[in-house]
Amino acid sequence: MKKILAVTAFALLSSGFSQAVLAEDLTADKANDIHKLMETTGALRIGQAMTQAITGQISQNLKQRKPEVPQEAYTIVADEVKKTISEEMTAKGGYVEQLTGVFHKYLTHEEVKGLLAFYATPLGKKAVTTMPMMAQEGMAIGQKWLQGVAPKLDARLKARFAEKNIKVDPPGQGQPAPQPAPKK
Repeated sequence: MKKILAVTAFALLSSGFSQAVLAEDLTADKANDIHKLMETTGALRIGQAMTQAITGQISQNLKQRKPEVPQEAYTIVADEVKKTISEEMTAKGGYVEQLTGVFHKYLTHEEVKGLLAFYATPLGKKAVTTMPMMAQEGMAIGQKWLQGVAPKLDARLKARFAEKNIKVDPPGQGQPAPQPAPKK
């Protein structure tokens, strides 16, 4: 019986169960530090990006449907989108609260404090200002790189399928396109 209990305890502790049971609580201090970290790293700037994207989309739609609408309408759109996004981001259950949960899930309070200390250094400040540009350039490089890899991957897949006599015709070349699942 002791052996069964020991094996069960080991299995539970070596699985993800131990993380859920032994995880630290989200204290007010940790939540405040997470919010500071999100501010410092720019994680909350997503609201600004959303505001600009939504305002542009609504304004474009409005302009197409009703070109005669006065300029004041576009000012109203911008104001209301900004207010709504701002209010909803910080509302109970909003973006900030949900993102706080993600930070809490993956970082201990000590790690959050360590990151805050790092981002207060000259190198940390440089990381915050340069990372968005580096990420954007990295994505562009990745997209271009994948364009070069795609034909090679396609050729290799076709060769392997041919070796195994597996017929995989893309839609329009011998097989009908897949139909969407019926709605229930």
